[in-house]
Amino acid sequence: MLKRKEVPSFALPSGLNILEQKTYKLNNGIQVLFVEGGTQEVAKLDLVFAAGVVQSPKALVAAVTNSLIHEGTESMSAFEVAEKIDFYGAYLGQSTNYHHAQITLYALSKYLPNVLPILEDIIKKPALSQHEFDVHMAKKKQDFLVDSEKVKTLAHRKSQEILFSADHPYGKVAKLHHFDEINLQDVKDFHQRQYASNLCTIIVSGQPGDDLQEVLNKHFGGTDWANDTKDSQELPTASPNQEHFHLEHKENAMQSAIRIVRPSVTKDHEDFLPLQVLNTLFGGYFGSRLMNNLREEKGLTYGISSYMISFLKAGVFGISTEVLSEKRELAVKEVFNEMQKLRTQDIEEEELTRVKNFMLGDLMRNLDGPFAISDASRGLLGFDLDLSYFDTLEKSIKCMTVAKIKELANKYLVESDFYVVIAGK
Repeated sequence: MLKRKEVPSFALPSGLNILEQKTYKLNNGIQVLFVEGGTQEVAKLDLVFAAGVVQSPKALVAAVTNSLIHEGTESMSAFEVAEKIDFYGAYLGQSTNYHHAQITLYALSKYLPNVLPILEDIIKKPALSQHEFDVHMAKKKQDFLVDSEKVKTLAHRKSQEILFSADHPYGKVAKLHHFDEINLQDVKDFHQRQYASNLCTIIVSGQPGDDLQEVLNKHFGGTDWANDTKDSQELPTASPNQEHFHLEHKENAMQSAIRIVRPSVTKDHEDFLPLQVLNTLFGGYFGSRLMNNLREEKGLTYGISSYMISFLKAGVFGISTEVLSEKRELAVKEVFNEMQKLRTQDIEEEELTRVKNFMLGDLMRNLDGPFAISDASRGLLGFDLDLSYFDTLEKSIKCMTVAKIKELANKYLVESDFYVVIAGK
């Protein structure tokens, strides 16, 4: 018979079973990270360049360059590139962060020989035409103006500035005047300097075929696109703002966006993995302390979360939410109240077990399949870490104790260490 009064037993998930990652170098020294797996004949290639915001001499140049190189080559128009990619059922994407620019290709394995020449042309010989530059900049400027009407965008930009200063690469945020201060030559110079074989890492996943190394060497293994640029990741010392409360006024805003942030540790720090458990319990999932208090009990917000960001040289621990303007003081107070509880009170073992269960399940899902593993591997670039990092994370989650949670809270959830940024009226 079904015993409805008995809670079903459960056990913590165990065993990540991460697919093996192979490493080799092309003829010109480009490092290739390869994760083979999956049941479908599909491959994913990520070409990652040291061409992020940190390497850019001007605001916007890194992101504009990575977007513009997709808009045609010396031998093909933007329409022809898109038409050929579509013809082979492939997909091209791109993204830019502080330290890297990435170009991603998804393609059926049998069509890789047809698509890789197009990708090679895009990277080595982009058209970078004035017309495409003008169109792109006009669109991005309009997008910027639209985003600037959102209080959450204003709060995010301000939080970066106060944590690192406006002169620091991590603190430089786009301003309207920046769109008029860059030109096509800036983009061409940045492409020539940063999109080179000596600044490139290739991550391959899926089922690319047995001749992968030969094919990659054919298109990307030559010395024809190397230069003397060094992959320098040196950064100036951050200078956080002295004021711990900042209000970004936005007239007619229905809500106020709140960011509560502090400097934190990076992925290679010994506290980073244990701190992820504290972060999840505090505000990192739907059943967190912050959600239960501000959403479920007090109805102050639809959603609130805490988060950890690790750049190569600095980290951020933050809390983000949006509330009615008249409720923002109460919301900030309750966030700090939850911090104090974690510093002064022992949590229940049942709550910790629930968090562990969630995190282990989430970790297994995020490492399920070759594409997911390649994404995880890309997030470790520059930290001198490999995929064993996630085995260490699994152990860290399982070994977390009530006492360790309180210890971490007293180290990282101290109210005086945080900056409060509010955007609204």
